[in-house]
Amino acid sequence: MENAVRQAWEAADASTRVVVVDSASTDGTAERARSLGCEVLPAPLGKGAAMAAMARATKTPWLCFLDADIVEKGRNIPSTLRAAIDSSPASTAMVVADFDDPPPKPILSATLSIYGPLVRALVPEADGLFGGRPLSGFRAVRPEILADDAPADFGIEAYLNLSAVLSGRPVALTHIGLFKQRFRYKGEMGGEIGRAILDVAEKHGRLDPATRPEWDAWVEQILKVIRTYDGDLSQGEAYLERLHAAMERPLPPRFA
Repeated sequence: MENAVRQAWEAADASTRVVVVDSASTDGTAERARSLGCEVLPAPLGKGAAMAAMARATKTPWLCFLDADIVEKGRNIPSTLRAAIDSSPASTAMVVADFDDPPPKPILSATLSIYGPLVRALVPEADGLFGGRPLSGFRAVRPEILADDAPADFGIEAYLNLSAVLSGRPVALTHIGLFKQRFRYKGEMGGEIGRAILDVAEKHGRLDPATRPEWDAWVEQILKVIRTYDGDLSQGEAYLERLHAAMERPLPPRFA
């Protein structure tokens, strides 16, 4: 958390609030944040719930979200996002920071096998807009994009991508280069991402609710494979073969 807070303070001006959202933590996050000079906002458990709480608590035109586990101490991410905002149209809804992983690169299971196929099938105009890390936790967002139906869990980034695109407003991508972070394999995260995409597709008439159970079942077949992998790169090639085999199962029809 300390590196994220340091970058936020370095990028802040007189009108900027630096807030740590304490999402029902049990590890002393609030106390550590206050010791670093931050305002602390309590929120329910869940990444999306924390982000929505911040959106409700602000009247600023932009929110800059940073994952707390920044390892890299080089490029200032919030400053990079601010520069991208300044060079984007005034109506821009969101700016996402893309980055490259240093070796050994993790396998982005949910991005590859759930986010990509579902977005291409249901919201194709969003495909490819957010770089190689479309689920990046580093982004600047207009608060109104975080509506009341935003998911409370790790589906939040997929929700934001699609909601911003479907708003009809511009989105922007900025690159922060090679970036090291602590990558954790969480099998159930893929299910949360898939659910968020399917919920947005239903809301916007891209998916018939009558066919939703078939789409949920398709995602579950992918998750069965994702749950078998714990991040051991020596098993990565065999795992990718299983994952691609699961992805070959045809997607269900969008409408009954």
